[in-house]
Amino acid sequence: MHTSSRLALDGDRCLPSRYPGTDCQHCVQACPTGVLTVTHHGPRLATGCVECGQCAAACPNEALALPGFALRAKRQSGAVAVDCWRVPRSESPVGAIRVPCLGGLTATDLLELSAEADGRPVALLDRGFCARCPAGAARHPVEKSLATVQGWLQTLRIPPLHWPRLTQWPLPPERMVQESSEPLLEARVSRRGLFVGLAEIVEPAPPQDRGAQDRPSRRLAALARLEVARPFPAALFPALSANDQCADHQVCVAACPTGALRRYREDSARGLAFDAERCTGCGLCMQLCPSRALTMAREGPAATHPGPSILTRFRVRSCPDCDADYTGDGPVCPACASDQAFAQEAFRTLFGAVAPHSTNNEAEEDTRWSY
Repeated sequence: MHTSSRLALDGDRCLPSRYPGTDCQHCVQACPTGVLTVTHHGPRLATGCVECGQCAAACPNEALALPGFALRAKRQSGAVAVDCWRVPRSESPVGAIRVPCLGGLTATDLLELSAEADGRPVALLDRGFCARCPAGAARHPVEKSLATVQGWLQTLRIPPLHWPRLTQWPLPPERMVQESSEPLLEARVSRRGLFVGLAEIVEPAPPQDRGAQDRPSRRLAALARLEVARPFPAALFPALSANDQCADHQVCVAACPTGALRRYREDSARGLAFDAERCTGCGLCMQLCPSRALTMAREGPAATHPGPSILTRFRVRSCPDCDADYTGDGPVCPACASDQAFAQEAFRTLFGAVAPHSTNNEAEEDTRWSY
Protein backbone atom coordinates (compact mmCIF):
# COMPACT_ATOMS: atom_id res chain seq x y z
CA MET A 1 0.00 0.00 0.00
CA HIS A 2 1.38 3.39 -0.98
CA THR A 3 2.21 6.04 1.58
CA SER A 4 2.16 8.67 -1.17
CA SER A 5 0.03 8.99 -4.27
CA ARG A 6 0.03 10.35 -7.80
CA LEU A 7 -3.59 11.40 -7.39
CA ALA A 8 -3.94 15.02 -8.55
CA LEU A 9 -6.67 17.59 -8.06
CA ASP A 10 -7.86 20.31 -10.43
CA GLY A 11 -9.36 22.81 -8.00
CA ASP A 12 -11.19 24.69 -10.76
CA ARG A 13 -13.20 21.55 -11.57
CA CYS A 14 -13.75 20.34 -7.99
CA LEU A 15 -17.10 21.59 -6.68
CA PRO A 16 -16.16 21.87 -2.95
CA SER A 17 -12.89 23.60 -3.88
CA ARG A 18 -14.60 26.07 -6.20
CA TYR A 19 -17.68 26.60 -4.03
CA PRO A 20 -16.75 26.06 -0.34
CA GLY A 21 -19.50 24.29 1.53
CA THR A 22 -20.88 22.48 -1.51
CA ASP A 23 -22.03 19.01 -0.54
CA CYS A 24 -20.34 16.71 -3.06
CA GLN A 25 -19.29 13.28 -1.82
CA HIS A 26 -18.83 11.30 -5.05
CA CYS A 27 -15.10 10.69 -4.55
CA VAL A 28 -15.47 9.90 -0.85
CA GLN A 29 -18.19 7.33 -1.48
CA ALA A 30 -16.12 5.68 -4.21
CA CYS A 31 -12.84 5.42 -2.26
CA PRO A 32 -12.40 1.75 -1.23
CA THR A 33 -9.83 2.53 1.50
CA GLY A 34 -11.60 5.47 3.14
CA VAL A 35 -8.61 7.82 2.92
CA LEU A 36 -10.51 10.61 1.13
CA THR A 37 -12.59 13.17 2.99
CA VAL A 38 -14.23 16.37 1.81
CA THR A 39 -14.01 19.57 3.84
CA HIS A 40 -15.61 22.97 3.25
CA HIS A 41 -12.56 23.84 1.15
CA GLY A 42 -12.23 20.68 -0.93
CA PRO A 43 -11.02 17.08 -0.62
CA ARG A 44 -8.28 15.91 1.72
CA LEU A 45 -6.21 12.77 1.16
CA ALA A 46 -4.60 10.82 3.99
CA THR A 47 -1.90 8.20 3.61
CA GLY A 48 -3.00 4.82 2.31
CA CYS A 49 -4.13 5.65 -1.23
CA VAL A 50 -3.85 2.54 -3.42
CA GLU A 51 -4.16 4.53 -6.67
CA CYS A 52 -7.11 2.56 -8.01
CA GLY A 53 -8.68 5.62 -9.66
CA GLN A 54 -12.18 4.83 -8.43
CA CYS A 55 -12.51 8.33 -6.96
CA ALA A 56 -11.50 9.90 -10.29
CA ALA A 57 -14.01 7.74 -12.15
CA ALA A 58 -16.79 8.81 -9.77
CA CYS A 59 -16.10 12.56 -10.08
CA PRO A 60 -18.64 14.00 -12.55
CA ASN A 61 -16.39 16.93 -13.47
CA GLU A 62 -13.10 14.99 -13.79
CA ALA A 63 -11.46 17.05 -11.06
CA LEU A 64 -9.33 14.09 -9.96
CA ALA A 65 -6.79 12.40 -12.19
CA LEU A 66 -4.31 9.53 -12.10
CA PRO A 67 -1.86 8.42 -14.78
CA GLY A 68 -2.23 5.06 -16.47
CA PHE A 69 -5.83 5.04 -17.63
CA ALA A 70 -5.28 5.48 -21.36
CA LEU A 71 -7.49 3.05 -23.28
CA ARG A 72 -5.91 2.79 -26.73
CA ALA A 73 -6.73 -0.43 -28.53
CA LYS A 74 -3.83 -1.83 -30.52
CA ARG A 75 -4.39 -2.48 -34.20
CA GLN A 76 -4.54 -6.24 -34.17
CA SER A 77 -7.08 -8.97 -34.77
CA GLY A 78 -9.12 -10.57 -32.02
CA ALA A 79 -10.68 -9.25 -28.85
CA VAL A 80 -9.50 -6.12 -27.05
CA ALA A 81 -8.49 -7.16 -23.52
CA VAL A 82 -8.22 -4.84 -20.51
CA ASP A 83 -6.17 -6.08 -17.55
CA CYS A 84 -5.11 -4.82 -14.12
CA TRP A 85 -1.62 -3.70 -13.07
CA ARG A 86 -1.79 -6.13 -10.17
CA VAL A 87 -1.59 -8.93 -12.72
CA PRO A 88 2.05 -9.71 -13.67
CA ARG A 89 2.71 -8.40 -17.16
CA SER A 90 3.73 -11.88 -18.27
CA GLU A 91 0.23 -13.14 -17.36
CA SER A 92 -1.63 -10.54 -19.47
CA PRO A 93 -2.70 -11.46 -23.02
CA VAL A 94 -0.48 -10.13 -25.79
CA GLY A 95 -1.55 -6.61 -26.69
CA ALA A 96 -3.75 -6.18 -23.60
CA ILE A 97 -4.46 -2.67 -22.31
CA ARG A 98 -3.18 -2.49 -18.75
CA VAL A 99 -4.64 -0.01 -16.23
CA PRO A 100 -4.06 0.52 -12.50
CA CYS A 101 -7.53 -0.86 -11.70
CA LEU A 102 -10.56 -1.60 -13.84
CA GLY A 103 -12.62 0.18 -11.19
CA GLY A 104 -11.06 3.46 -12.35
CA LEU A 105 -12.76 3.22 -15.75
CA THR A 106 -15.84 5.34 -16.41
CA ALA A 107 -18.77 4.44 -18.63
CA THR A 108 -17.46 7.04 -21.10
CA ASP A 109 -14.04 5.32 -21.11
CA LEU A 110 -15.72 2.04 -22.02
CA LEU A 111 -17.89 3.70 -24.67
CA GLU A 112 -14.76 5.20 -26.25
CA LEU A 113 -13.03 1.84 -26.19
CA SER A 114 -16.02 0.14 -27.81
CA ALA A 115 -15.94 2.73 -30.58
CA GLU A 116 -12.18 2.33 -31.05
CA ALA A 117 -12.44 -1.46 -31.15
CA ASP A 118 -14.20 -1.25 -34.53
CA GLY A 119 -16.56 -4.11 -33.86
CA ARG A 120 -14.11 -6.36 -32.01
CA PRO A 121 -15.21 -7.76 -28.63
CA VAL A 122 -13.99 -5.85 -25.57
CA ALA A 123 -13.05 -8.17 -22.69
CA LEU A 124 -12.60 -6.70 -19.20
CA LEU A 125 -10.64 -9.42 -17.45
CA ASP A 126 -11.91 -10.61 -14.06
CA ARG A 127 -8.96 -12.31 -12.36
CA GLY A 128 -10.98 -13.49 -9.39
CA PHE A 129 -8.92 -11.79 -6.68
CA CYS A 130 -10.68 -8.42 -6.41
CA ALA A 131 -12.05 -9.34 -2.99
CA ARG A 132 -8.45 -9.78 -1.75
CA CYS A 133 -7.22 -6.54 -3.34
CA PRO A 134 -7.02 -3.35 -1.20
CA ALA A 135 -8.98 -1.58 -3.95
CA GLY A 136 -11.54 -4.34 -4.38
CA ALA A 137 -14.79 -5.53 -2.90
CA ALA A 138 -17.11 -8.50 -3.09
CA ARG A 139 -18.27 -7.27 -6.52
CA HIS A 140 -15.93 -6.37 -9.33
CA PRO A 141 -15.32 -2.57 -9.17
CA VAL A 142 -16.00 -2.03 -12.91
CA GLU A 143 -19.54 -3.44 -12.75
CA LYS A 144 -21.25 -0.07 -12.21
CA SER A 145 -19.60 1.60 -15.21
CA LEU A 146 -20.12 -1.55 -17.26
CA ALA A 147 -23.85 -1.66 -16.51
CA THR A 148 -24.18 2.01 -17.50
CA VAL A 149 -22.42 1.65 -20.85
CA GLN A 150 -24.30 -1.55 -21.65
CA GLY A 151 -27.53 0.34 -21.01
CA TRP A 152 -26.40 3.06 -23.41
CA LEU A 153 -25.51 0.55 -26.11
CA GLN A 154 -28.82 -1.23 -25.68
CA THR A 155 -30.63 2.09 -26.09
CA LEU A 156 -28.60 2.69 -29.25
CA ARG A 157 -29.57 -0.77 -30.55
CA ILE A 158 -25.95 -1.86 -30.76
CA PRO A 159 -25.89 -5.69 -30.92
CA PRO A 160 -24.85 -7.30 -27.60
CA LEU A 161 -21.98 -9.02 -29.42
CA HIS A 162 -20.23 -5.62 -29.52
CA TRP A 163 -20.80 -4.68 -25.87
CA PRO A 164 -17.83 -4.64 -23.49
CA ARG A 165 -18.14 -7.55 -21.08
CA LEU A 166 -16.57 -8.80 -17.88
CA THR A 167 -14.71 -11.97 -18.83
CA GLN A 168 -13.72 -14.59 -16.26
CA TRP A 169 -9.97 -15.28 -16.49
CA PRO A 170 -8.98 -16.58 -13.05
CA LEU A 171 -5.47 -16.18 -11.70
CA PRO A 172 -4.26 -17.77 -8.44
CA PRO A 173 -4.44 -15.15 -5.66
CA GLU A 174 -0.78 -15.66 -4.79
CA ARG A 175 0.12 -14.33 -8.24
CA MET A 176 -1.43 -10.93 -7.44
CA VAL A 177 1.14 -8.13 -7.35
CA GLN A 178 0.92 -6.37 -4.00
CA GLU A 179 1.95 -2.93 -5.26
CA SER A 180 -0.12 -1.38 -8.06
CA SER A 181 2.64 0.06 -10.22
CA GLU A 182 3.94 -0.03 -13.77
CA PRO A 183 7.71 0.62 -14.04
CA LEU A 184 7.57 2.18 -17.51
CA LEU A 185 4.99 4.69 -16.32
CA GLU A 186 6.77 5.39 -13.04
CA ALA A 187 9.75 6.69 -14.99
CA ARG A 188 7.59 9.27 -16.79
CA VAL A 189 5.87 10.77 -13.75
CA SER A 190 7.33 13.83 -12.10
CA ARG A 191 7.29 14.59 -8.37
CA ARG A 192 5.56 17.97 -8.14
CA GLY A 193 2.89 18.09 -5.41
CA LEU A 194 -0.59 19.11 -6.58
CA PHE A 195 -3.15 17.79 -4.12
CA VAL A 196 -4.23 19.70 -1.02
CA GLY A 197 -3.88 16.90 1.50
CA LEU A 198 -1.73 15.01 3.94
CA ALA A 199 -0.10 12.55 1.55
CA GLU A 200 2.60 13.47 -0.95
CA ILE A 201 0.95 13.95 -4.32
CA VAL A 202 2.69 14.11 -7.67
CA GLU A 203 1.76 15.29 -11.11
CA PRO A 204 -0.43 12.99 -13.21
CA ALA A 205 0.24 11.91 -16.75
CA PRO A 206 -0.35 14.56 -19.47
CA PRO A 207 -3.98 15.47 -20.26
CA GLN A 208 -3.97 13.36 -23.43
CA ASP A 209 -3.94 10.28 -21.17
CA ARG A 210 -7.74 10.47 -21.24
CA GLY A 211 -8.17 13.19 -23.81
CA ALA A 212 -8.14 16.95 -23.43
CA GLN A 213 -11.94 17.17 -23.79
CA ASP A 214 -14.37 16.89 -20.91
CA ARG A 215 -16.48 13.80 -20.41
CA PRO A 216 -19.62 14.98 -22.27
CA SER A 217 -17.53 15.97 -25.32
CA ARG A 218 -15.74 12.62 -25.28
CA ARG A 219 -19.07 10.81 -25.11
CA LEU A 220 -20.39 12.70 -28.15
CA ALA A 221 -17.19 11.95 -30.09
CA ALA A 222 -17.52 8.24 -29.26
CA LEU A 223 -21.15 8.21 -30.39
CA ALA A 224 -20.13 9.80 -33.67
CA ARG A 225 -17.45 7.15 -34.13
CA LEU A 226 -20.05 4.44 -33.52
CA GLU A 227 -21.95 6.09 -36.38
CA VAL A 228 -24.97 6.77 -34.21
CA ALA A 229 -27.27 9.18 -36.04
CA ARG A 230 -28.46 12.36 -34.39
CA PRO A 231 -30.57 13.20 -32.57
CA PHE A 232 -29.15 10.98 -29.83
CA PRO A 233 -31.62 9.37 -27.41
CA ALA A 234 -32.24 11.42 -24.27
CA ALA A 235 -31.71 8.29 -22.17
CA LEU A 236 -27.95 8.77 -22.66
CA PHE A 237 -27.92 12.13 -20.85
CA PRO A 238 -29.13 13.69 -17.59
CA ALA A 239 -32.50 15.45 -17.59
CA LEU A 240 -33.23 18.71 -15.76
CA SER A 241 -36.56 20.35 -14.98
CA ALA A 242 -37.63 23.53 -13.19
CA ASN A 243 -40.82 24.04 -11.19
CA ASP A 244 -42.85 27.21 -10.64
CA GLN A 245 -40.68 28.17 -7.64
CA CYS A 246 -37.97 29.40 -10.02
CA ALA A 247 -37.46 33.16 -9.50
CA ASP A 248 -35.00 33.66 -12.36
CA HIS A 249 -32.03 34.32 -10.08
CA GLN A 250 -29.65 32.88 -12.74
CA VAL A 251 -27.31 31.56 -10.02
CA CYS A 252 -27.35 28.15 -11.68
CA VAL A 253 -26.22 29.65 -14.99
CA ALA A 254 -23.24 31.37 -13.39
CA ALA A 255 -22.20 28.22 -11.54
CA CYS A 256 -22.69 25.52 -14.21
CA PRO A 257 -19.17 24.13 -14.88
CA THR A 258 -19.88 23.02 -18.46
CA GLY A 259 -22.25 25.67 -19.77
CA ALA A 260 -25.13 23.21 -19.99
CA LEU A 261 -27.33 25.90 -18.43
CA ARG A 262 -27.54 29.31 -20.07
CA ARG A 263 -29.83 32.31 -20.06
CA TYR A 264 -31.77 33.31 -23.16
CA ARG A 265 -33.73 36.40 -24.22
CA GLU A 266 -36.54 36.35 -26.77
CA ASP A 267 -38.52 39.51 -27.46
CA SER A 268 -40.27 40.30 -24.16
CA ALA A 269 -39.33 37.03 -22.41
CA ARG A 270 -36.25 35.48 -20.87
CA GLY A 271 -35.34 32.44 -18.79
CA LEU A 272 -33.24 29.28 -18.55
CA ALA A 273 -32.20 27.03 -21.42
CA PHE A 274 -30.65 23.59 -20.87
CA ASP A 275 -28.41 21.51 -23.13
CA ALA A 276 -28.43 17.93 -21.83
CA GLU A 277 -25.55 16.87 -24.07
CA ARG A 278 -23.20 19.19 -22.15
CA CYS A 279 -24.41 18.19 -18.67
CA THR A 280 -22.27 16.01 -16.39
CA GLY A 281 -25.02 15.45 -13.84
CA CYS A 282 -22.96 17.00 -11.01
CA GLY A 283 -26.06 18.52 -9.39
CA LEU A 284 -24.40 21.84 -8.53
CA CYS A 285 -27.30 23.81 -10.03
CA MET A 286 -29.74 22.10 -7.67
CA GLN A 287 -27.57 22.77 -4.63
CA LEU A 288 -27.06 26.47 -5.35
CA CYS A 289 -30.58 27.32 -6.51
CA PRO A 290 -31.97 29.75 -3.88
CA SER A 291 -35.54 28.62 -4.61
CA ARG A 292 -34.81 24.87 -4.76
CA ALA A 293 -36.62 24.91 -8.09
CA LEU A 294 -34.48 22.43 -10.05
CA THR A 295 -34.79 18.65 -10.22
CA MET A 296 -32.41 16.31 -12.05
CA ALA A 297 -32.88 12.76 -13.30
CA ARG A 298 -30.02 10.48 -14.36
CA GLU A 299 -31.48 10.13 -17.83
CA GLY A 300 -34.19 11.61 -19.96
CA PRO A 301 -37.29 9.84 -21.31
CA ALA A 302 -36.27 7.11 -23.76
CA ALA A 303 -38.55 8.33 -26.55
CA THR A 304 -37.18 11.89 -26.64
CA HIS A 305 -33.95 13.51 -27.77
CA PRO A 306 -31.78 15.79 -25.59
CA GLY A 307 -31.44 18.86 -27.79
CA PRO A 308 -31.33 22.30 -26.12
CA SER A 309 -34.61 22.97 -24.37
CA ILE A 310 -36.33 25.87 -22.63
CA LEU A 311 -36.78 25.28 -18.88
CA THR A 312 -38.38 28.57 -17.85
CA ARG A 313 -39.96 31.58 -19.52
CA PHE A 314 -40.56 34.87 -17.72
CA ARG A 315 -42.16 38.05 -18.99
CA VAL A 316 -39.64 40.90 -18.97
CA ARG A 317 -40.81 44.22 -17.51
CA SER A 318 -39.16 47.62 -17.26
CA CYS A 319 -38.84 48.95 -13.72
CA PRO A 320 -40.59 52.36 -13.40
CA ASP A 321 -38.10 53.43 -10.71
CA CYS A 322 -34.75 52.58 -12.32
CA ASP A 323 -35.65 51.52 -15.90
CA ALA A 324 -33.90 48.16 -15.42
CA ASP A 325 -35.40 45.03 -16.98
CA TYR A 326 -36.75 42.49 -14.49
CA THR A 327 -39.03 39.48 -14.29
CA GLY A 328 -41.78 38.79 -11.81
CA ASP A 329 -45.17 40.22 -10.85
CA GLY A 330 -43.98 43.01 -8.57
CA PRO A 331 -44.60 46.66 -9.50
CA VAL A 332 -40.83 47.38 -9.37
CA CYS A 333 -37.65 45.32 -9.82
CA PRO A 334 -36.38 43.23 -6.88
CA ALA A 335 -33.52 45.68 -6.20
CA CYS A 336 -35.88 48.66 -5.96
CA ALA A 337 -38.36 46.62 -3.95
CA SER A 338 -35.58 45.80 -1.49
CA ASP A 339 -34.59 49.47 -1.28
CA GLN A 340 -38.19 50.46 -0.64
CA ALA A 341 -38.63 47.86 2.06
CA PHE A 342 -35.44 49.03 3.77
CA ALA A 343 -36.54 52.66 3.59
CA GLN A 344 -39.99 51.87 4.95
CA GLU A 345 -38.52 49.93 7.85
CA ALA A 346 -36.09 52.76 8.61
CA PHE A 347 -38.92 55.32 8.55
CA ARG A 348 -41.03 53.13 10.85
CA THR A 349 -38.13 52.79 13.27
CA LEU A 350 -37.50 56.54 13.37
CA PHE A 351 -41.04 57.90 13.28
CA GLY A 352 -43.31 54.99 14.14
CA ALA A 353 -45.24 55.29 10.91
CA VAL A 354 -45.07 53.98 7.37
CA ALA A 355 -43.59 56.37 4.83
CA PRO A 356 -45.72 57.09 1.77
CA HIS A 357 -44.33 55.81 -1.49
CA SER A 358 -45.25 55.79 -5.12
CA THR A 359 -43.52 54.46 -8.19
CA ASN A 360 -44.48 57.73 -9.89
CA ASN A 361 -41.32 59.81 -10.26
CA GLU A 362 -43.03 63.03 -9.09
CA ALA A 363 -44.43 61.37 -5.98
CA GLU A 364 -41.01 59.88 -5.36
CA GLU A 365 -39.48 63.37 -5.33
CA ASP A 366 -42.06 64.44 -2.74
CA THR A 367 -41.29 61.59 -0.36
CA ARG A 368 -37.53 61.29 -0.91
CA TRP A 369 -36.86 63.27 2.28
CA SER A 370 -38.34 60.43 4.33
CA TYR A 371 -35.69 57.99 3.13
